[in-house]
Amino acid sequence: MNTLAPIRACAVALLPLAASLAGVSAHAQGGASGPVAGSTAVTVTTITWLASDHAPQMTGADASGVTGRVISYLDKRWPGVRHEIVFANAKRSWQMIENGEPVCRANVVRTPERERAAYFTNTQLTPPPQLIVRRELLQRLPRNGAGEVLLPRLLADTSMRGALIDGRSYGPVLDDMLAARPADNAVSLYSPKDFGARLLQMISLGRADYSVELDMALVMAGRPADLVSVPIQGASDLVMAGIACSRTPWGLAAIRGIDKAYGRPEGAASLRKGLMHWLTPEARLHYAARFDAFYRERARPSRIDP
Repeated sequence: MNTLAPIRACAVALLPLAASLAGVSAHAQGGASGPVAGSTAVTVTTITWLASDHAPQMTGADASGVTGRVISYLDKRWPGVRHEIVFANAKRSWQMIENGEPVCRANVVRTPERERAAYFTNTQLTPPPQLIVRRELLQRLPRNGAGEVLLPRLLADTSMRGALIDGRSYGPVLDDMLAARPADNAVSLYSPKDFGARLLQMISLGRADYSVELDMALVMAGRPADLVSVPIQGASDLVMAGIACSRTPWGLAAIRGIDKAYGRPEGAASLRKGLMHWLTPEARLHYAARFDAFYRERARPSRIDP
């Protein structure tokens, strides 16, 4: 039974994800599918999806979001499994995953730290998050000759107020920059229930000056004319994202079933279509060769070890 009716979700989110993982293929986890060694096979009958990828202003096909699109696809390719959606912000989602609860989350940045708590299957290779700022403040940003933001310098500027999502990974490179910010910084952390649209609204209203977000978040927010995205120096590589399930026998069975459903040409095509919808023509062209290589790999089942 599909339980999408109660929700209105928005994509991507792909954002909109990690420089060190940008070259990881869809076959990154080694090992053949099957039960965990030394244990009995686990049958997956229900998957609870933790989601925050929605934006109320989106309608029509865009309202289904990343999680909704995944469920719609799995309903056809993995029949007999019931899907439920529970809205949870990034911080709460990872607490549940780390606690070993039988849950999964779509469109998650894949990092070595997170792999200790979850099983992954790669689903998207996406452009990295960028700095989102009010257009009127562009001249105040510290930038290099190529126009890229010098994020460590910005984080040390207490006259500029940052707003970030608590518990969210922006990819290893950006995560390291953010973790190294001075103790007396002017960055506030929030736990919004949505994908981050409220933080963009805060910036538009002057309650914060900047955030770090996927470029596609601006599309989800209706392309506000007063906001602009700026690339960040040192964080220009594509970022790997995927579906994550708790690192338990149940989670292993769930991620293998999900991976098998997507490990075919039509699965790769579905994922690619979902991503391309949120990219600019320039981004599609710039990363075309990388996208082609990734989706060729994604068209086959991955090797996932316990």
